[in-house]
Amino acid sequence: MSARRKAFLAFSTELTGYDEADLEGTGLVDDYQALVERQAGPEVTAQLYATLRRVLRHRPGPARDEAMRLDILASPILWGLSSALIVLWYQGSWTSPSTQWYALSGTAVPKGVTPGATFVPSADAYTQQLSYRGAGAHPPGANPTGFASWSIPPVFGDRQPGTEEAS
Repeated sequence: MSARRKAFLAFSTELTGYDEADLEGTGLVDDYQALVERQAGPEVTAQLYATLRRVLRHRPGPARDEAMRLDILASPILWGLSSALIVLWYQGSWTSPSTQWYALSGTAVPKGVTPGATFVPSADAYTQQLSYRGAGAHPPGANPTGFASWSIPPVFGDRQPGTEEAS
C-alpha cells in the first residue's frame, strides 16, 4: 500500500468514524482518493499529504484530535476538501470546490473540473454510501432486501429488535 493511500485511508477513518476495514469494504478507497487528488490539483494534494503526515504521526486520542483541529479544521483550503470528502463518503456525491476556493488556494482549476458542480461519481458511490449503513438500511433500489423486509425493524450492531438492555 502506498504511503499516500495509507494516509488517505487513515484520514478517511478520522473523518467518518468508520474503521479501515469498513471503508475498504466499500471498494471505493482508490476511486475516492483519485477523485480528491484530481479535484484538488497537484499543489493542494501535496499540501494535504504533508499535513496528513503531521496529523497522523500522533496516535488516536487528544494529540491527534488537536492536530486535526489546528491543521485541518482551521484551514479554509483543507477543511473545504475534508467536508466534501465527508459528504462523499456519507452521501455518495461530490461537490467540486468553488472558483473562490481555487483562488484562495492560489491554484488554477484543474482541467476537466467544473467548479461548484455536484455529481455522483459512480453507481457504487450511491450503493456504498455510509449514511444507509449508519441507519441500518439499504439504498432504495440498490440492494434487494427480500419480500416485506420493510416490515422488519432495522438491526443496529448487536442489538436485536424487541430486546432491551438490562438496567
